[in-house]
Amino acid sequence: MASPLSDLDELVLKCRDEKAKNYIKEAVACYKSGAFRSSIVSTWIAASFDIIDKLKELSLAGDKEAEIQVEAFEKAVRNGDITNSLRFERDILAICRDKLELISPVEFIDLNRLQEDRNRCAHPSMTADGEIFNPSAELARMHIRSAVEHLLQNPPAQGKYALDSLTSEVNSEYFPTDIDKAIVAFDNSPLKKARKSLIRNFTIVLIKKILSKSNDYKEITRTATALNAIKVIHAEEFDETLRDKLSSIVRNIEADDLKNVIPLISRVNDIWPYFDQDVKQKIEAFVESLPTENFDDIDIILSIDDLVGSAEKRISKATRKEISETLFFDLPTQIGNKIVELYEQSTSFDQANSFAPTVAIHARDYTREQVKSIIEASGNNDQIKNSFEVGTVIKALRANKSVTDDEIDSWLDDADISKYKKIKNEEADFLN
Repeated sequence: MASPLSDLDELVLKCRDEKAKNYIKEAVACYKSGAFRSSIVSTWIAASFDIIDKLKELSLAGDKEAEIQVEAFEKAVRNGDITNSLRFERDILAICRDKLELISPVEFIDLNRLQEDRNRCAHPSMTADGEIFNPSAELARMHIRSAVEHLLQNPPAQGKYALDSLTSEVNSEYFPTDIDKAIVAFDNSPLKKARKSLIRNFTIVLIKKILSKSNDYKEITRTATALNAIKVIHAEEFDETLRDKLSSIVRNIEADDLKNVIPLISRVNDIWPYFDQDVKQKIEAFVESLPTENFDDIDIILSIDDLVGSAEKRISKATRKEISETLFFDLPTQIGNKIVELYEQSTSFDQANSFAPTVAIHARDYTREQVKSIIEASGNNDQIKNSFEVGTVIKALRANKSVTDDEIDSWLDDADISKYKKIKNEEADFLN
């Protein structure tokens, strides 16, 4: 059975750069030789230098708080100011927790204990008269592990700066829209070894971004790709965040902005189960009563399995105007059926003529059954049969690849409008 203890040599390998590895190797060497006091002192030195290196990296990257701390440290070093140097070392963990968010409150407790034990090991004045602090092997080992897992293995950004950095990356026009490439893009970012809080906050920021009013198509695509990448990289944290936060976020958006939920559901993989039941009902009700100005989203909604039923209810109430003013790149079967139904229900020559261009423009995309229904309606409904545009509709249907000219001719005979057979070989100029 494998030991539950972390292997010290493996901990060394987890360090993010060579400098950090060299710092902690000395602590491990002291541990292995039984010099546990020296091991704890070396571990604190490794942690301190790692923090200073991280501050310098963040300062170079533009983090203002890091710039302030680096300037204070370097000023104390230049002036040989021992008092301020000691104050800097004493306060550095609190600064990392509160101002830079490099460590969490729980991690602060572990590292603060390391700092206190280092002081007990290095300063006789920290112990009672006649007592020598003899740390156990377990204590030294725990401090090595805490230093590596809380600091040395992590990139220099975990808090607000890391969140801003990740958000800026996704906002860039150069962020990929392919999920595999997005995962590669995040590979060298703070997201790779991020704390749970950073993953949660980044996920929430991206969700709110899609739900905002100002997104364009490209921005939505980049943001959704980033969310799908997070789901792959940090599945457990992503799952927990959506279960805890998604429904409350949607509950708080204005009714007029519910339309922005559709891109979120359609583009983020398998997100529907994360909604609470009341939120699902709210979204379904919105789709069933989809405003006319949002009707052009109906084909996207039809691609969402969990909303197909609601979308079909909305389509059943669609008007000729809504259908005619909506551009469908790939005609959904449900929309095709509604076009046929509305055409069949024409109650005047004017209705038949005005709706005929809509019927004709989608002629290539109808199913075989829909083509047959249109021809039958053209014979059975006198308002269509005697309209000026019926010939244009039948000519357009010749371009449909689901049927042959012979089938169309047979249906024209059955509908008693055989006179339109003569145009079967004419070219539909308006489609070219």
